[in-house]
Amino acid sequence: MNPLDNVKVVLVEPAVPGNIGASARVLKNTGISRLALVNPGAWDTPEARWLAHGSEEILDRCEIHPDLPSALADAQLVVGTTHRVGRLRQVNSSPRSAIAQLAAQAHHHRIAVVFGREKDGLWRSELQHCHQLIRFPSAVAHPSLNLSHAVLLFTYELFTELRTTRPAPRRDLATAAERDHLHLHLSLVLGRIGFKPFNDDPANFSRVLHRFLNRSQIERLDALVIHKICSQIEKFAAQGTPS
Repeated sequence: MNPLDNVKVVLVEPAVPGNIGASARVLKNTGISRLALVNPGAWDTPEARWLAHGSEEILDRCEIHPDLPSALADAQLVVGTTHRVGRLRQVNSSPRSAIAQLAAQAHHHRIAVVFGREKDGLWRSELQHCHQLIRFPSAVAHPSLNLSHAVLLFTYELFTELRTTRPAPRRDLATAAERDHLHLHLSLVLGRIGFKPFNDDPANFSRVLHRFLNRSQIERLDALVIHKICSQIEKFAAQGTPS
């Protein structure tokens, strides 16, 4: 199987149809055929078709999703792109090394690469669904890349790396949907036993828990073990403290 067939590019609420068409053209030239749009509005316009010259079939079969989790549901590795850094954003500013690792994973695992809105990128709630964040360094303090240019930077580097990178070992990694289910189960169980987060801030703790789960490559068997532990805790909580 061509490892590029395991790669899906996800555009979140793209506002300019031309950027969608130009991105499709980029994907065609870098060997990627999977494009997903999250809440794109009226996107299939003559401008989009014109800028997708030679890659209209990517537009014809692109996925349309109402939200980011549904677009990522089948992905085992999720990479977000951002130009912002901050305390709550653990961003890798060495994209080549990060993309080289992804190229090795693409042989056996489904990868989603997420690009945010042209105006303000990915929101904090959307960053929680990304297992890692990549930033492309720029010569200016406040970079402003066109959406399709950002897609080209990433996909070209991935296309180049896949020519020489050896496959990483195959692992049965949990999908994004399965990680979200694990996060939900853990949150419910902690609530059942009266867990109180730091500063009594459940929303912040939810972000911390997401970040913890996303830092490691969780295999399906690992997720199953944690679910069983949670189920046992729920059982004890329903019965009262065991003697």
